Amino acid sequence: MLFRSVVQNYQSSAFVTKLSPDGSSIVFSTFLNGHESMGAVLTYAAQPGVFQTQNWISGIALDSANNVIVAGGTRAADFPIANPAQRANAGNADAFVTILSADGSKWNYSTYYGGSQDDSALGGTVDNQGSLVFAGQTWSGDFPVPGGTEAQHGYGDAFVVKLTPNYPPAIAAVLNGASFQPGIEAGSWAMIAGSNLANLTRSWQASDFSGDNLPTSLSGVSVTIDGEPAFLSYISPTQINVQAPSDSATGTVNVVVNNNGAIGAPVQAQLQTYAPAFFIQPGTSFVFASLLPNYTLISSSAAAHPGDTLVLWGTGFGPTTPQAPAGAIVSGVPFALTPTVTVGGVSVPVLNSVLTEGSVGLYQITIQLPSNVPTGTVAIQASIGGVQTQAGASLFVGQP
Repeated sequence: MLFRSVVQNYQSSAFVTKLSPDGSSIVFSTFLNGHESMGAVLTYAAQPGVFQTQNWISGIALDSANNVIVAGGTRAADFPIANPAQRANAGNADAFVTILSADGSKWNYSTYYGGSQDDSALGGTVDNQGSLVFAGQTWSGDFPVPGGTEAQHGYGDAFVVKLTPNYPPAIAAVLNGASFQPGIEAGSWAMIAGSNLANLTRSWQASDFSGDNLPTSLSGVSVTIDGEPAFLSYISPTQINVQAPSDSATGTVNVVVNNNGAIGAPVQAQLQTYAPAFFIQPGTSFVFASLLPNYTLISSSAAAHPGDTLVLWGTGFGPTTPQAPAGAIVSGVPFALTPTVTVGGVSVPVLNSVLTEGSVGLYQITIQLPSNVPTGTVAIQASIGGVQTQAGASLFVGQP
């Protein structure tokens, strides 16, 4: 038999306080509550005593960034929420889980969780993927159990919930996708660095394409540049790789990331007609360069030589004829204006500059090394429209 009783409504507020390591001073302190309900509370005799109060914390933990995770319960209809999984109190007392920033200045995340009767989290933590895990007790027959392994049996059931907080994405930088320096070009590759940019790490797959059209969203993550959707090839919590959309504008534009409905603040980037850059072999200063006719990769163990014809791989080398709209796999051979290229300070003949058929935003600049080209690890640089490729790029040239 279940016994219910009407008890005094204890008006209470939860709080979080951080003390200095020696306990002598308060680093920060804050309430965590909503406006109190003045009505009497109807409870079950078996409920923990905290259910007789208004707002309570039953568990506290720290994540790897020293953000404070608190879990408990509230009867308030206006408990503070931030990017919530459940926006409103579903009835009586609901569980809550809240993440307070490490400096105590803001709620990074806060959500209700519960059904139409009394629910409370009684403990919580964070896993190594950043997901919140909290456990508690529910007296709601309609307590949400998506993906649960066991159905509810009756009043007073224990529960365990795992949530992946949807923090707003924060952009730290928008950079050229090859040089990782400021300055991007419509139709070429850009890299967005930041935090909370995505909830998982993955690259595009064949199923993400619609024919030859590139995806504008991966796993709920999308990007706009100057208000137009960009095309995503890779997402992770700290990095997104995109092809910038076609755009006739130049100058300062806004870049915005949407991570599954959590929209970050706009960050400005410089959109240029030309933003040339060579792709660099990981862990080296060597550009990606291929020896024709077999496209052998040039490296410290496979040198180029005077007289060789090479293909240099890059992005941002500007408009083409015919135009190649962003967001689609390149067909045909769109020609770009011919850049100037120097190797070891020596000007080299440029045979052509084209977008690569079957690719996206990938230019190939074909050069021939003259007989007087310096040997060894030498600097390589290109220029188009008055803009140069990144400094520090190199090519390994062997003796004739």
